[in-house]
Amino acid sequence: MMESLLEEDLTASVVFRRRPIDIPGDMRPAWRIAFIVMMLKLCCRGGKSSIRRLHVLNWCGRSAEAGNLLRRAVSERLSPGAVLVRIEPSLARAVDFALGAKLLDRDGKDRVKLTKGGHELADEVLADSEVLVREKEWAAALGQTVTEGFVDNIFSGRGGS
Repeated sequence: MMESLLEEDLTASVVFRRRPIDIPGDMRPAWRIAFIVMMLKLCCRGGKSSIRRLHVLNWCGRSAEAGNLLRRAVSERLSPGAVLVRIEPSLARAVDFALGAKLLDRDGKDRVKLTKGGHELADEVLADSEVLVREKEWAAALGQTVTEGFVDNIFSGRGGS
């Protein structure tokens, strides 16, 4: 007598195989470190920033919609409630890796700055036409308009810039 297909499925052995998993580029530490040093170089005066401003820049660099909203918030002085920044633990880890790799130095309790090596990496990223293409365009358009005062207003809920 022939077993039904259902009975065959129930009696078959189960085998688990490890498969490679695609990780989005923005979750990879190397991508995020390149992004951080580029943002510090292009969007932060003197290659220095608070961690909070890096979170704002990171959030708006994740999508065209978020980037457009941030540009509008700066240029049109939208209320801080219009900009709801997502804080990502992966950014903090990448900052820690960049500090460990001597690409960043601490500049006070909650601030970082590019080291000589960080400036060199940022220059390499900017010179490579195939790396962070969309992010470079967005950062160049944004420039240094996201000031620490603007970021303070976002996090405190006060208006203006």
